[in-house]
Amino acid sequence: MTYGVVTICRNAVGTIERCLRSVLAQAVPPEQYLVVDGGSADGTRELAAGWAKDFAPACEFVVLDQPPPPPGMAGIPHAWNLGLEHIRTDVVFLLNADDWLDPEAAAAVLAEFAEHPEADLLLSPIRIVDGEEERLLRPRPLWLFPFLMPVMHPGCFVRHRAYEKVGLFDERYRISADYDFMYRCRRAGLGFRSFPRPLVNMQWGGMARQNLPTARRETLAIARRHCRVPGLPFLAFALRRLLGR
Repeated sequence: MTYGVVTICRNAVGTIERCLRSVLAQAVPPEQYLVVDGGSADGTRELAAGWAKDFAPACEFVVLDQPPPPPGMAGIPHAWNLGLEHIRTDVVFLLNADDWLDPEAAAAVLAEFAEHPEADLLLSPIRIVDGEEERLLRPRPLWLFPFLMPVMHPGCFVRHRAYEKVGLFDERYRISADYDFMYRCRRAGLGFRSFPRPLVNMQWGGMARQNLPTARRETLAIARRHCRVPGLPFLAFALRRLLGR
């Protein structure tokens, strides 16, 4: 079983080395590593390209330049899709430039998928790092999909066949394309499996936290699109506004 990694970045010179180093430290190296750069102006692209020799010869390491998304389409899902279009491996890790893997992550994910061939997606807790503070965020029950995104996307490891079954990310959604993708997987009856230990770390303060009104609107639109009970998405939207989530 093989795995590949897609890291998207834009002006991430301060964090991408930590991300790259965490992949290089895996006992099982990736077969492919695609870095998708969205026009960085701070040296991120050049820094990432310099790591190609560290991953060779075991890994095909490529830096892709992301063209501007089509009108009305969002940059983050467009970058993910660009990377996914080049991935040939059995399992895909989407590891953004601010995130980093635990050293045993790849071996644990591949072993779990090998032991459970029916699983299409493996969900692990993630470790949220906010300065000196850390906290653990675990996946919530999947029946919560009509209300919210019950899993944290950095802790989701996906078989390539899942993308073949439900398609790539919907580029209309600037913040919540991951929620739409996971919801489609759930509705398609794909196999979700939980892993007890955290395998990935996420730096606090991503796009969703910085753009809560947009995230709420997109979450409502996605839930309305997929939920079979019409009133639930509006109830969830009202609760998020009330709780400041």
